[in-house]
Amino acid sequence: NISLACQAINGKVLLPGETFSFNETTGKRTTDKGYQSAGAIAAGQSIEEVGGGICQVSSTLFNAVARADLEIVSRSPHAWPSTYVKIGEDATVNWPNLDFQFRNNKSTPVFIIAYYKDRKCSAEIWGMSLGTGITIDLDSKVLRTIEPNTEVLYKQNPELTPGTSEETVHMRTGYVVDTYKVWYKDGQEIKRERLHTSTYKAYQTTIEYN
Repeated sequence: NISLACQAINGKVLLPGETFSFNETTGKRTTDKGYQSAGAIAAGQSIEEVGGGICQVSSTLFNAVARADLEIVSRSPHAWPSTYVKIGEDATVNWPNLDFQFRNNKSTPVFIIAYYKDRKCSAEIWGMSLGTGITIDLDSKVLRTIEPNTEVLYKQNPELTPGTSEETVHMRTGYVVDTYKVWYKDGQEIKRERLHTSTYKAYQTTIEYN
């Protein structure tokens, strides 16, 4: 899935003023396109879904885009922090309602390079330099921790085998996180600005039974 999503966005050219849409570029992730069922998140639950896992591509691309100083148009955090990028620095996608979009706010074209090799996803933005000795990095700080309700929530599910139960939502701590773009000149910080605030909600343990 990750390789297919990388192939779909690799080589994309954005002219000045154009907006990139992850969902529009990859299209709906279907078995006809070769996507397989893999882990995904829905309603606070870990599920299996066709095209699961491609948020690793959108999140990796987001990190490259932010460091290239392009304009983030639409970005949403996951239901809970991801393991493959720092907290506050992820970008979830889901067809068709959650999209990652950014705009080329520069005066020259930019090119997206994305590839999957040795079980690693990489994304690059090619275009004009930020300037001699200028680089951008991200810095995220947890503002607040949201403690979950420790009581177990029980829900009846008539689709389960009678007399059985299963834990469908695991208890998770929530977080509110600020992410900053930080400019460096020859390795020394010269400016920072808040890029966005991410809220990862808390979840109480939910057990379904019949």
